[in-house]
Amino acid sequence: MTNWLREMTKWGYGLFFRLSGDVLRNLGRFEEAIASYDNAIQFKPDYHPALINKGNVLVKLGRNTEAIESYDLALDSIDPQWWEDWNKNQGLANIAEDSKAAVTMSDNGISRLHPQTPKVQESGSESDSKKSERLQDYIMQRLGLFSDLSQAKKSYEEALDFLTFENFPEQHLLVFQELLKVYSRDDAEEFDRKLTQGTQQLEELLSKQESEIEKIRLSSKFAAFNQMRVDILAQSDTIANYIKALEKAEVRKNTCLGWLREGSDYQPHNFNFQQTQKLLNPKTAAIYWHLSPLAITTFIIKHKEPLKVLLPQLPRELQQKNADAHFVQIQRFVTWVQQWKNSYQHYCQGDNTDKETTPWRLNMKTMLQNLRDILEIEQIEHSLQDVDNLILIPHRELHLLPLDDLFATPFIITYVPSFQIGLELLELASSSQNLDSIKLLNVEIPSNNLPFASVQSAVLHYLYPKYGKLVKSPTTKIDLLKALQDCEGYFQFTGHGYHKPEKPRESALVLEKPDELTLGDIFECEKLDLRKYQLICLSACETGITSQETSKERIVDEYVGLVSGFLAKKANYVVSTLWRVDDRSTTILIIKLYQLLKQKETPVAALKQAKNWLSQLTYKDLAKWYKDLAEELNEPQWSNYLRTEAEIIQKHPEKMNSDQCPYAHPYYYAGFIITGKPA
Repeated sequence: MTNWLREMTKWGYGLFFRLSGDVLRNLGRFEEAIASYDNAIQFKPDYHPALINKGNVLVKLGRNTEAIESYDLALDSIDPQWWEDWNKNQGLANIAEDSKAAVTMSDNGISRLHPQTPKVQESGSESDSKKSERLQDYIMQRLGLFSDLSQAKKSYEEALDFLTFENFPEQHLLVFQELLKVYSRDDAEEFDRKLTQGTQQLEELLSKQESEIEKIRLSSKFAAFNQMRVDILAQSDTIANYIKALEKAEVRKNTCLGWLREGSDYQPHNFNFQQTQKLLNPKTAAIYWHLSPLAITTFIIKHKEPLKVLLPQLPRELQQKNADAHFVQIQRFVTWVQQWKNSYQHYCQGDNTDKETTPWRLNMKTMLQNLRDILEIEQIEHSLQDVDNLILIPHRELHLLPLDDLFATPFIITYVPSFQIGLELLELASSSQNLDSIKLLNVEIPSNNLPFASVQSAVLHYLYPKYGKLVKSPTTKIDLLKALQDCEGYFQFTGHGYHKPEKPRESALVLEKPDELTLGDIFECEKLDLRKYQLICLSACETGITSQETSKERIVDEYVGLVSGFLAKKANYVVSTLWRVDDRSTTILIIKLYQLLKQKETPVAALKQAKNWLSQLTYKDLAKWYKDLAEELNEPQWSNYLRTEAEIIQKHPEKMNSDQCPYAHPYYYAGFIITGKPA
């Protein structure tokens, strides 16, 4: 009993100091956190949670060799029952400086986990499965960790000897994808052979699946095999292969979209490059991006001109190092995206009183300029000097970013999920063409975070007398689906939404709690035909950036969000937001958007003008706009409210006499994008 009490006391002290370390780490007090973790380890030298968390903090401090030592100690101390927890650790993936130490750690991990006898490999026990997953974590490192490509090949191939396709098919294919990255760097012939081998193994794995859902999951998980085939074609320096690359990428896009609508039985339509010309004219071009683990491929498609593939340029500091420009570009992008996501999540978790001072807001302009450089937008613009209208077709994470804001040239820009969807929308005959008597369906979900929504509703009621506001509020899914079927014209949704990249059919607009309108609901409502809607506007929704729970997930295949659901039901245009937007500035922008629509501007032109107007609006201009709008309204409550807003500004001479634009920061306007029928 004494020994038992002694052990429990050690465990209790260890837990206390580990939790204290976690708190200090979350506060950014890293040195104190390390000291607390050391105290925990002193009481329990094999306390692997403390060892793991200490390693993570050391990584943040750039002390990678010490971090590796801590991870190794944790690895030695973990019992099989704890493998799953250990698998969740992401620390090693952040070590990028000490290449030699990282390679050593990877090799040590393989030697620790490699089975000693054939029986172990064949046993298929839960313990071995956990070990295989841990091994997978070891070798799923960025290629930059290896200073010598031969070391990388050796490590991956040794791992494949253990993770055989017969016993561990998924882990085998994941490692195989990493091995392909190595061969792509120095052995094109072997890369092509290995890619064919991996593709055949994937097809074999898919053929063994009885569940259609499982087939889709695996096909998406290993989308890299298809993506790398696009790379080979796009980098072949012949226009014929460029066309094959684009056609292959397009078929994959439409397959992903079709799976969500119809399941794995969906068969994509044949796509021919010549069909793209139906969307283009001498003043309209398209930019089509494709992402893979090895490259960002940028296709430039112009009217009756040969297909062009952008050749990325190496940063100046790497031009003398014989680096692969395609691989450098995608690695820079991956790093950028993770930094953007992490910064945004910190912004979302912060106190509402200091949002403007968070790094995400403060650094947004610089971050977007860096993204412009990574995607080589300036080089793209040089190819578009005779173009006025631009169609953007993003891929994967690019769907989550304000790509239109990266262009210095004042193009009229429309987003389209794929060429096929653009063609379907172009051929669509709208049943709501009379702009003089157009109707508006307005759905406002009450929220303490959206106090200006009521002002917006009052103004929209004034602008559109044939106004449809649901009588029953807050709205339920049944109410909303019925209203969408019964109404036409414009649909304005003011509320919140979210996206689930791992389960996109569960992405939703938030309605009356606990009710939601999911992407699956939209797809499954057979009576829902939205071609009679000129515009669907989803304002104040976080329909792009992923939630905190999924922010660490990479999008490895095509992104499908709520916008795709509305377009699948034939809506002409959808305005959506990429991040949580400011209530006041959003109300101003949305009202201006509808004012411009009332003046018979197209939805694409109206959104562009509204964004430009908001970004250039001075305090003096804003006060006048408030007063003019108050005079037009026929509701005393909201007219007085707007006059009060104008008076508040007018009481500050320093604002009235300055050229300061309160909404000039891209946070206020760049997150609004429009997707739909090409201009």
